[in-house]
Amino acid sequence: MSTLTVASQFAPASPLKRLLARHPILGYFAIAFGGTWGLLLAPVLAQNGIGLLPFMVPDIALMILFVMATLAGPTLGAIVMTAVTSGRPGLRHFFRRYVQVRVGLRWYLLALLGLPLIVLLAASIYSGLAASQTVLAQWPLLFTAYLPAMLFSMIMPALVEEPGWRGYALPRLERRYGPLPASLLLGLLHQAWHLPVFFMTVGIMAEGPFDAGVFAYRIFSSMVLAVIWTWVFNNARGSIFMAIVLHGANNGAGLLIHEWGSAFSTAAVNTMGDILLLVCAVLIILFTRGRLSYIPGLAAQLIDPAPSADLPAPQL
Repeated sequence: MSTLTVASQFAPASPLKRLLARHPILGYFAIAFGGTWGLLLAPVLAQNGIGLLPFMVPDIALMILFVMATLAGPTLGAIVMTAVTSGRPGLRHFFRRYVQVRVGLRWYLLALLGLPLIVLLAASIYSGLAASQTVLAQWPLLFTAYLPAMLFSMIMPALVEEPGWRGYALPRLERRYGPLPASLLLGLLHQAWHLPVFFMTVGIMAEGPFDAGVFAYRIFSSMVLAVIWTWVFNNARGSIFMAIVLHGANNGAGLLIHEWGSAFSTAAVNTMGDILLLVCAVLIILFTRGRLSYIPGLAAQLIDPAPSADLPAPQL
């Protein structure tokens, strides 16, 4: 059982708040999934999805729903649960991590250049030097496609997702289960959270029709990426800003692969890139002995900057 406790001056008065305080991890995921899935239920049931409702949700309404669903999911979950367990001091500490930008130049270089280099290496392995030379000749795309897409993705969806996944959930999962199991579990749950879009066949963000094999592969890829992100996040001392940068870079790399697609098979390079990311994740696990640079004392500070022992110790 975790030894995490909640400050007495913020002891919840209502039964619901006390329940959430005792189960901060389950409380977060209940809000994250419930808020998002609830708002996306209409397009899933409409003609955009499985067709039970007789109308189509237009793209502009879908975009608004996606923004609201993300805000009502991971973001709301992180803010509500931080307020319940740590009160105003916890919220102030939590929001300061949004602008915790001093994390070391090497981590920014890794976040910004890591995935483009993986793409370049994957293209070289699969299609030979000719493909890599073609890609290198198109280096301006790093500035005209990759960076703009990365910056846009840092705003939406990373800014409204990562405060929940990495900012709130990851430190608590690491403390309870250890860094490697926590990363794998978070990767699984993060991808499972996207499930509604896999039932949408029409409209922006649609990923359907649902294919169990594709979804399982996406979960596996998410778990691999989560290991790498945890390692960077821990080295960045819990910076939510760095988590946002990593998420934005990942989405930007997707557009970069599309733009470089004339030089190689995008599907093949995506697969080879996932294999290389798996190799990176395994090497990180081996070199850190599965600790992923986890620092227990820092994790305790991220979870509760003002601990006390007035409430019962939280459980899962």
